[in-house]
Amino acid sequence: MRLEERAVSAARGTILAHNVADNEGRRVLKKGTLLKEENVERLAQLGHSKVMVAVLHEDDVLEDEAALALAAALQTDDLRQTRVTGGRVNLAAKVDGLLKVDADRLLELNIIPGITLATVPPGTVVGPRQSTAQVATLKIIPYAVPRDDLERALAVARPRPGIVELRPLPVGRRAALLLTGESAAHEKVYADFVPPTRTRLERLGAALVWIEAVPQEVAAIRQAAKRLAADADLLIVAGQTSIMDEDDVTPRALREAGAEVVVHGAPVEPGNLLSLAYFPNTPVLCAPGCARGLSYNVVDIVLPHLLLGDRLERADVAALGLGGLLVKTS
Repeated sequence: MRLEERAVSAARGTILAHNVADNEGRRVLKKGTLLKEENVERLAQLGHSKVMVAVLHEDDVLEDEAALALAAALQTDDLRQTRVTGGRVNLAAKVDGLLKVDADRLLELNIIPGITLATVPPGTVVGPRQSTAQVATLKIIPYAVPRDDLERALAVARPRPGIVELRPLPVGRRAALLLTGESAAHEKVYADFVPPTRTRLERLGAALVWIEAVPQEVAAIRQAAKRLAADADLLIVAGQTSIMDEDDVTPRALREAGAEVVVHGAPVEPGNLLSLAYFPNTPVLCAPGCARGLSYNVVDIVLPHLLLGDRLERADVAALGLGGLLVKTS
């Protein structure tokens, strides 16, 4: 494809490069229009003798055709594509899930001239019940791309797993919430943590089934954690005071109950005081104080992984530091 200025009389069959307005400034012809006889006549009526157009080469593929072909190559069983318009097609999640992105192949695709694919950040939970179902937007930049470039892009997009993949969230996971603190504070701790925890779980297709409050003592936490973990798919621990050290009361109690404490502290703000532990069959998320609210924080990053059965190790949590400043701190 090449852009050139042509006499209006010779512009039939080319693509209009720029919008054209009438004498009152209203758009009468839209850029990207394939010029037909009536369009050429309208340009002449408006007083145009020349017009900037795109002239296609023999092997060029029009923007909409290229976008549809590439979207089809990117689509998976869990994704749907929107109607094409102006060389753009969006991909959206059909079910709630955690987005995975092959960053290397995404870069390889975007290096090809005229082809762009933008995704939401990897690790985002998307879907019909989430804040967005959109996963990516595909845009062909020029009015047409060479077939060889499109074939290169298709070769990058077709292999599976795809450049964008959705990990559907399991439905029906059962969670337990263990609240710790002084007896006089149990009612407040309950009010602080139960509503947002229930909301977070329900958004992800899980249910808060068990809630128990115990004193901030090793023996009490040990007994309750072991009992709750035996039935739950996930145990969440939240307290009057966040865990401040690997040898704090709650981590000691979890170790005594048979859990392995693998992480204390996360390079994420809000959420630095996160801890993670694992019983043989049940993960334990020790929530920091920011879990009292529904503003996006480290719990929203980690929780989907635990519900999917992922075991997050110290290195996985350390990697969250890249982009881990979720709110401005000054």
